[in-house]
Amino acid sequence: MTESSTAERRAAEIARPPARRVLWFAAGITASLLVADLATRAYNHYDSIPTIRRLVNVDVEANLATWWNSTLLLAVAGMALIAALLSGGAARPGRLSWLGLTAATALLSVDETVSLHERLGEVGRSWKRWAGGSLPTHAWILPGAVLAAVGTVCAVLWARRLPRALRRGLLGALAVYLGGALVAEAFNGWAHEHSYNTVLMLGTVVEEGLEMGGCLVALAALGRYVVLERDPASGRAAVRLRDSG
Repeated sequence: MTESSTAERRAAEIARPPARRVLWFAAGITASLLVADLATRAYNHYDSIPTIRRLVNVDVEANLATWWNSTLLLAVAGMALIAALLSGGAARPGRLSWLGLTAATALLSVDETVSLHERLGEVGRSWKRWAGGSLPTHAWILPGAVLAAVGTVCAVLWARRLPRALRRGLLGALAVYLGGALVAEAFNGWAHEHSYNTVLMLGTVVEEGLEMGGCLVALAALGRYVVLERDPASGRAAVRLRDSG
C-alpha cells in the first residue's frame, strides 16, 4: 500500500467516525420515546394503562424519558471533559473553559433528574409580589430567563475562540435547547394556566423534543471535534482533537 493511499484511508476513517452510528442510535431512541409518549397518551383515553403511561410520560419526573434526557446531557458533559483532557496548555479555548462546559451540562443533567429549576419558583413569586403584577406562566420562568440570558452571553464569549463549525454547532445546540427549556416551557405554563389541555400536551412533546434535540446537535458538533480514529497500521484506536495535530 502506497503512502498516499494510506493517507487517504486515514482521512476517510476520520471523516466517518464511529461516533456517528452512536449518534443515529441516540436519535432513534429519542424519537421512539416521543412517539411512545403520544401513543400511550392516546391509548390511555380508551383503556387505562397508568404504569406504562408513567414510564414514558415526558411531562413527569423519575421515569424513562427523564433518565434519557439526563443521559444525553451527561454524554455532552463527557465529550466536553474529553476535550478538556486533550487540550494542551496553549489551546484556545483552554482546559478550564472546557471544564466549565462540563460542569454546566452536568448541572443541567442533575436538574433534569431532581428539578432544581423549579426551586426558582419562590424567587419568581417574590419578584411578582414586588412588581405588583402577574406572570401568566410558571413562576420560575422569569428568574430562569435571567440565568439563561447570562449563560448565553458567557457561551457566546466563550465560543468565539472555537473553530467556526464547532462554534456554530454548539451555539445552535444552545439555541435549540433553550427553545425547549425556556420558550416552550413558558408557553406550556400559559397553556396550563388556561387549561388548554390539548395545546399543553403537544407543547410538552415539543419542549422535550427540543431539549433532547439540542443535546443531539451538541453531540454531533463535538463528535466532529473530538475524533475517534483507528491507526491503519497498528489497528489501535485513539482519540484526538481535530485541530490539535
